[in-house]
Amino acid sequence: MKFLHLILITATLLPINVFADYWTQKADFAGINRADATGFAIGTKGYIGTGFTTTYSQDWWEYDQATNTWVQKANYGGSGIVEAAAFSVGSKGYILPAPIGNDLWQYDSQLDTWTQMAVFPGSARQAAVAFSIDTKGYITTGLSSTLGGSLNDLWEYDIPSNMWTQKSDLTGPARHYATGFAIGTKGYVGTGISTATSYLNDFWAWDRITDTWSQQASFPGAARVEASGFALNGMGYIGMGSANGNYYTDFYQYNPNTNTWAQKADFLGGPREEATQFAIGSFGYVGTGYAGITAGVMKKDFWEYHPEDSTTSLQDLNSASMNLKVYPNPFSTETQISLDLIPTGQEINLQIFDMMGKIVYSQSVSKKTTIIQRGNLADGVYQMYLTAQGKVIGEEKIIVSGKSNY
Repeated sequence: MKFLHLILITATLLPINVFADYWTQKADFAGINRADATGFAIGTKGYIGTGFTTTYSQDWWEYDQATNTWVQKANYGGSGIVEAAAFSVGSKGYILPAPIGNDLWQYDSQLDTWTQMAVFPGSARQAAVAFSIDTKGYITTGLSSTLGGSLNDLWEYDIPSNMWTQKSDLTGPARHYATGFAIGTKGYVGTGISTATSYLNDFWAWDRITDTWSQQASFPGAARVEASGFALNGMGYIGMGSANGNYYTDFYQYNPNTNTWAQKADFLGGPREEATQFAIGSFGYVGTGYAGITAGVMKKDFWEYHPEDSTTSLQDLNSASMNLKVYPNPFSTETQISLDLIPTGQEINLQIFDMMGKIVYSQSVSKKTTIIQRGNLADGVYQMYLTAQGKVIGEEKIIVSGKSNY
């Protein structure tokens, strides 16, 4: 890899923020670039398909977490769809089509077959939220294909009986392009856009036991639509999306026990909306969608989210005693990474990503001061990560600005 040259224009010292969570890029989705796709996880496999390519698609793909590979499976059983709702229970996944249609389809991951199930009794819709609790799946909110407005109804699908039952309406504003997930016996829905109140950042919990909704702490990022969300290790996560022409990479964790939010590591794939997401085991996954940098550009990259690990042995590295600094920043020719403390025998890796999530620089750090040279790196904003034992111990945005002397 070519060496980066850097000298920053200002003379301020910037401490590196410490995070234990991080993103890593995995094998690209094997189908055509797309947005508005749907997906879910079953066991150690993830599934992505349908959505918009140059048309409404029907193809269906399986991701193997263990081998980091994709394989094409049997096409979705209905016609091509976009912005559909999907959930999984046991070894089967379920898709309610969009933008029109009430035909619920079941995917059997063991047989690789699709079967049409009980017709959805609610209004046909797109951009709805879906989640599952135990042996039941849930569909709520969305944009009605027949009524022409946002929805707030909630429907429960019982897998053993193949029957639908209407539950209590969301008590917050009707909406579409919202985000949701389930934790324990509760489903959570937030963000989106309402035909009455525009972009939203409110957040609601539905209790399956009492069939009641209660408002929770609002999503702390900007109000937005088409964000990505999933539940992982008893926590909820929401990030990315867009609003008013702004596209986001920020990412937040919701703790249902304390009803609080915490900002986590930004998504490294660049600004993104209408991506597909799911969780497998202890990791979250986000892929495909519209790029936020160039309008209309669809993606096929695929990313794995590593949450905080409370068992990490890097507590000493996460302390202020490391005294991490980047100087200067911005820079035009070279910059210096200073690290006052490197534990004996500890190898630290330094990586720099561009805003599209591509690695542009990588090296190991074994001494307290490391010089990074710019080389042919273009002017712009980059993200630097320091990792040890597979954990991110620090990150910082770095800015390359001005003509290089090389």
